[in-house]
Amino acid sequence: MASIPNPTLAAGLEALKQGNYQDAIAHLEGVCEMELDDSIVTEASQSLVQAYPKHGQPEKAIALCQHLREHPDPQIQEWAAKTEAELITKYPVAAKSPTDATGFTPLEDQASSPLKLSRKPNQTASSSSLLPVPYSPPDIPTLYTPRPRWRNCGRAQHWHPLKSPKMERLWLVAITVAIAFFWLLRLSVEFAMETINSILVELPWFQPFQLLYRDPTLAVGITIAILFILSPWLMDGLLKQFHGLEPLSLTQLASRHPESAKVIQKVCRKRRLPLPSLKVLPTDATVALTYGNLPRTARIVVSQGLLDQLKDDEIANIYAGQLGHIINRDFILMSLGVLIIQIPYTIYWQIPQWAEKLKELLLVKLPGARGWLSAILLGITGTVASLCYSIYWVLSLPLLWLSRARVYYSDRIAISTTGNPNGLTRALLKIALGISEDIQISGQTSGLLESFDVLLPVGYQQAIVIGSFSPTTPFEDILKWDCTNPYRYWLIINSAHPLLGERLHLPKRYAHFLKLNPELDLPALIPASRNRAEFFSKLSNSYKALPLLQSTLIFGVIMGAALRGILWIIGKLSDLFDIWQLIWLHNANSFIDACILIAFSISVFLWINNYFPDLKPTNIGTDPDLGDYFATNATLPPDSRPVILSGKLLGRSGLRNWLGQDLILQTSTGLVRLNYCSYLGPLGNILPQPTRVSNLVNQNVIVTGWFRRGVNPWIDIETISIEDDKVIRSYYPIWITILATVAALSGAYLIFQVGA
Repeated sequence: MASIPNPTLAAGLEALKQGNYQDAIAHLEGVCEMELDDSIVTEASQSLVQAYPKHGQPEKAIALCQHLREHPDPQIQEWAAKTEAELITKYPVAAKSPTDATGFTPLEDQASSPLKLSRKPNQTASSSSLLPVPYSPPDIPTLYTPRPRWRNCGRAQHWHPLKSPKMERLWLVAITVAIAFFWLLRLSVEFAMETINSILVELPWFQPFQLLYRDPTLAVGITIAILFILSPWLMDGLLKQFHGLEPLSLTQLASRHPESAKVIQKVCRKRRLPLPSLKVLPTDATVALTYGNLPRTARIVVSQGLLDQLKDDEIANIYAGQLGHIINRDFILMSLGVLIIQIPYTIYWQIPQWAEKLKELLLVKLPGARGWLSAILLGITGTVASLCYSIYWVLSLPLLWLSRARVYYSDRIAISTTGNPNGLTRALLKIALGISEDIQISGQTSGLLESFDVLLPVGYQQAIVIGSFSPTTPFEDILKWDCTNPYRYWLIINSAHPLLGERLHLPKRYAHFLKLNPELDLPALIPASRNRAEFFSKLSNSYKALPLLQSTLIFGVIMGAALRGILWIIGKLSDLFDIWQLIWLHNANSFIDACILIAFSISVFLWINNYFPDLKPTNIGTDPDLGDYFATNATLPPDSRPVILSGKLLGRSGLRNWLGQDLILQTSTGLVRLNYCSYLGPLGNILPQPTRVSNLVNQNVIVTGWFRRGVNPWIDIETISIEDDKVIRSYYPIWITILATVAALSGAYLIFQVGA
């Protein structure tokens, strides 16, 4: 059937409604070939099932129903099975053909026919193929045999550039992030000013600074404007000073990676962009980032590790993706935000060195005060370092949303430029492998990986999962959770990068669009919520999906809001009917706050035992294969698995890890993050302790706790011990209990105040 230049679903449905089946089929087949949205493809396929029999092609409708029976949505499966049965009854002759012109093969025949594991890269499907048939690997043998890490599927030789996506959503996200970042920065500065003056008021011989009582809005705005103007050169200096940034000429790049150099020139010429300044970082970690304040001041930085570990076509995809950030202009806001958060992070990172030098100087001047002076200096510098890290963490929160949203647009530009979606898939996975390897070799997460995380193609926390398990566990098994878990969109809110499995689903779709075998055989994406009823059902069951603190806070806020509405109505009705005893309810804000606090505390007391089940010999797993735990796609944070794991503790030592932000257990089956907490929460980690967890870094340890599967899986520590029986206990359940108790007492006090 003749193809239509610009097929649309609406035109196909309209033609079907009018009985113009030939045009309807042409439009709908075109949508199935070119559209990347699974929901639209599914709707078009269902419409084709209706159109084919009307056009004398019932065999195609039957074959398409057989394909739709494999859809992840049970409703679609049921519809396909029912429709197929009706078609077979109505058209028995058409049902006898096992294959047809569409390229669909009935499932029964697939099971008996051998699968070819490799095909020519340029092999194309029939022109009337509707939905891409995913690659199906052979059955897993009973005994484990190492699978090839890479399929090295091909690339397109000739392709048409993909249509440009609508940019309104990205612009809306950028505007929202800019406003939120400015508001949060101003709020942080104002809080710091008020705190400093409050402390000075309480101290003898000191007076508060009158300047700190002024509104900081104008000063913050001027500072941001100055940083924006100077951002490219300030970032250059920062990376050169602390990470050894070096220039990289286009000629040098072309000598080793000619395709990458050609891609840069091609994109800049086509988009009329000035050539960006190319630079390289002398580190083995596989990183790439783009910064600047205008396209003509843009810098694209890659690491030597990336140039060494990736092939030329894969590097070309990374460069094309970085150029995509320049084309979309999202790099401007991200560069400014990252530059600002570098200020507290750099102070946090440098404090241990400054403290050591200051300690040596003071001990020379005051040798008799060695004991108490060291303790005081350690306490002050550790507190300041932890405070600076906390500021960095808070200020980075608004940037996470834009960091997640922008990569889909840059990935699209990369694939449209290179015609090599499989190369992008391999590039992102190899970046994860390189980052994971760097963490294991260096024994910690470097400052470069953490402080520039929102600019990197793959986050270091994602790399810990993907990079450490891929030799023994197929990529698809680990990434299945990213594609099919129904609560994944809720759990990603504090992540700097989109779920890698969901992100790599896009190159898979592009590969089918270009008639290529995909590098990964990922399952179909399950949408977040198909309708409003499903959304509210998820919301009501959020306590089964979210971590304990988040779910209890949501429950408290919802209950408080509901009570506020009810009491407001009662108060207004009382005012209307002159019931003076209840009029106060419509404005009882403190009573509402009390309801929220008490609802939060009650939910904690109800759910905490299930969230932290007893660690008994009957239910605890001793040194399990973490790859199996990670590959379970239905589990959620509340579905805790008691475990005992032995391995090497990785992470930063000393002052840089007082908050326990960089604790990783290296086991025989992979890496997993650890969550340690004192009985007073993160604040208690700063207080003096006999032995800190960071003191055990680079030692072999035994960890007991609860494994939790989320976006970035982790273990809530119960105890961590070393060979000489030194045991450090984590008090996370106790801290949450104390928090709930304080909330309940505060709520009771507020109610008492209302009564008074």
